[in-house]
Amino acid sequence: MPRPMIPTPPKFCHHCGVQLTRKTINGRMEDRGVFLRRIYCNRQCMALAMVKETCTSKSHTRMKAHRQVKPACQNCGKTGKLHVHHRDENPSNNSPSNLMTLCPSCHRLCHSPRMMADGLTPKPCAHCANPSVRQGLCGTHLSRLKRYGHPLAKKRKTASGWVLMYERGGSWFSSP
Repeated sequence: MPRPMIPTPPKFCHHCGVQLTRKTINGRMEDRGVFLRRIYCNRQCMALAMVKETCTSKSHTRMKAHRQVKPACQNCGKTGKLHVHHRDENPSNNSPSNLMTLCPSCHRLCHSPRMMADGLTPKPCAHCANPSVRQGLCGTHLSRLKRYGHPLAKKRKTASGWVLMYERGGSWFSSP
């Protein structure tokens, strides 16, 4: 007596949603294990399901951006190794108006927190017009902050010795 047939569970095509049935090949029914592994109803559905409309991988967006590299840095004019800078810092926005060709040093400066919104000009010092180095201060005011605890403090020589004085509006005062 032959073994009873195990019922096949209902399966549906992953692409079009049509219910799959076991095929008959040369008068013989498709093996149950083969049927259970099948995902698509035919080859056309499988091909259509594998087509990707847009690719959003990081490597693909970088490749698209590097196709638009110019021959020299747009900031300093250096040639050689060049980077592509996204002005809005969105790597998937590869429109030509968003991309800039920069040398590695200019690109590093663009991502520095002391740069202005355009990415190429340093922010001015909070107390003078000189470019800031760190913490929104130029080198002079930063060293005064580290040395005396206040960016406007400076030691001045008086008749009785050295006094810590503070600059305000071009004048010097002995208390902040």
